[in-house]
Amino acid sequence: MNTENRMTTLADLEIGNPKTVLNLTAVPLSGNPASALDYLLIDAALETKKVIVEEVSEGGSVPELRMTNFAGKCVLIVDGTELVGAKQNRIVNASFLIPPESVTRIPVSCVEQGRWGYKGREFGASKHFSPHRIRRDNAEFHKTTLRQNRGYASEQGKVWAHVAEMSHQMAAPTMTGAMNDVLEQREGSIEEYRKGISLDGAGTGAAFFVNGIFQGIELFDREATFGKMFPKLLSGVAVEAMMAQGQKLSTRRAKTPEETMKYVARILAEVSKSLFEKFEPVGVGEDWRYDAKRSFGKALHYEADLIHFSAFGK
Repeated sequence: MNTENRMTTLADLEIGNPKTVLNLTAVPLSGNPASALDYLLIDAALETKKVIVEEVSEGGSVPELRMTNFAGKCVLIVDGTELVGAKQNRIVNASFLIPPESVTRIPVSCVEQGRWGYKGREFGASKHFSPHRIRRDNAEFHKTTLRQNRGYASEQGKVWAHVAEMSHQMAAPTMTGAMNDVLEQREGSIEEYRKGISLDGAGTGAAFFVNGIFQGIELFDREATFGKMFPKLLSGVAVEAMMAQGQKLSTRRAKTPEETMKYVARILAEVSKSLFEKFEPVGVGEDWRYDAKRSFGKALHYEADLIHFSAFGK
C-alpha cells in the first residue's frame, strides 16, 4: 500500500443538466478518456458462456465464488452486481478486472439468507442490482479491511438486515429473504424511475441525489460501458429513493438544478485534490481509495487508465 496520486482530471469533467423523477435526480457526466483495455462486462460474458461462476466447492462458501474466465480478454464485474442461482444469491463486494483465461475467487455477500441448497450448478446474471446503501456500506467497511490486509470481506449481518428492512418498508415479503424477490415485486416502481431518467448524449457517468441529498457518483472509461451499467446503477439508487419517499426534507440539500450542478462540481474538485491509497485488488489492476470531507470512494485502474470510479456521500 502507498499513499499518492491525485485524479486531477475529474475536475475537468463536463457536468450536464440534472434530470429528476419524483425524489431522484441524476446529473450526467462526460469527458473521462476511454481506456485502451479491451474487456467484457460480466453480464455479456455469462450469457455467451465465456465466463462460468460457481460455488467454490460442492459444500460452498458464503463469502466467495469461483469465476472461470475462458475469454481471451479481461472481464469487468462491477460491485453490487447480483449473481443468482447455485446455493444462494450473492452480490459482488467490489469492482474487479478478472484476467483472461483464469480461475479466480471473488469476494461476495449473500442476499438470500433463507436458502442454502442448489438451484442449478452455475450462477446467472440478474437484471437487478444492489441497493446503493449496501454498496456504500461495503466500501466503508473496506477502509479498514484493506488496510489490515483482510481483503474485501463484508459485514454479512448488516447486508441481511438491510435486505430485511427493504422487504418490510417496500411491503414485499420473501420466503428466503431474497433481495431479488423484493426487487422483482417492486419492478414496476423501479421502472418508473428508469423511464423518467434516460441520459442522452456521450456520457460516461452520473451523480445521484435523493430528496436533494448527494448519494454518489459512478464513472466509467467509455460510453458503451456506462450505457449498459446505467439502468442497473439507477435502479440501486431508485430503491433508496422509494424508501425515502415521505421523509422530512433536510435543510442541507440541493434545491435547484444550479445548486445540484455546483455541488457535483465541489465533489469532483474535492476528489481531484484528494490523496489516494493504492491496493492490489482481486484480479488485475490497482484499487485506489480516498476519504475526504464530503465523500469517500474508490477507483479501479488498469495501468494509466481509470476503468470505474465510485464516490459515496457522507
